[in-house]
Amino acid sequence: MASVKDPINSNTAKVGDDRRLRVYAKSASIQHTVSEDDEEAYQVVSITSLSSGTVPVLHIKNTSTTKLMIITYIRHQVIGATGGTSFPNTSNYFSVRLGRLYASGGTECSPVNVYSGSGNEAEVTCYGNDPTLSGTAQEIDRWYTKADGDMNTYNKEGALIIPPNKTMEIAYVGDQTGGTIFARVSFIMGD
Repeated sequence: MASVKDPINSNTAKVGDDRRLRVYAKSASIQHTVSEDDEEAYQVVSITSLSSGTVPVLHIKNTSTTKLMIITYIRHQVIGATGGTSFPNTSNYFSVRLGRLYASGGTECSPVNVYSGSGNEAEVTCYGNDPTLSGTAQEIDRWYTKADGDMNTYNKEGALIIPPNKTMEIAYVGDQTGGTIFARVSFIMGD
């Protein structure tokens, strides 16, 4: 195998017997790449009690002044629902929303950096467990619950972007009176 030498900096590239340069390429998801290279991939989980009406399960605000919060995956589930209309129906659904602000209540949730051992922390505030929110929600997605225990995952592929000082939430709208709601958001922080 021969090599080609760069005349400017003396770097070399290998050339095979077929007279082609030997190159190496790596293909990985954006979430993997940001986690490995920048240690800026996170997940946050909220577990909330189910009640009739609109229940904010997880509210997230990007508090960074420079970084975008880029949503890669959303997962949610209802477990042990009681009361209300039997699944499936058009009265009970998850709603992914933008624009509302945290007012009070709920429980603060801490995102976990999925690069184990990293000291980086997400520049966001997160509240779960039915916080009080203000403003008008802008719904961007909806998923109707099919059955108790049914889990749904959205692959947002980085298309859902939360700029500094903007928000997103996962809410559950329904007539069930008891049970548990689970929500998880995976995201990266970057330029």
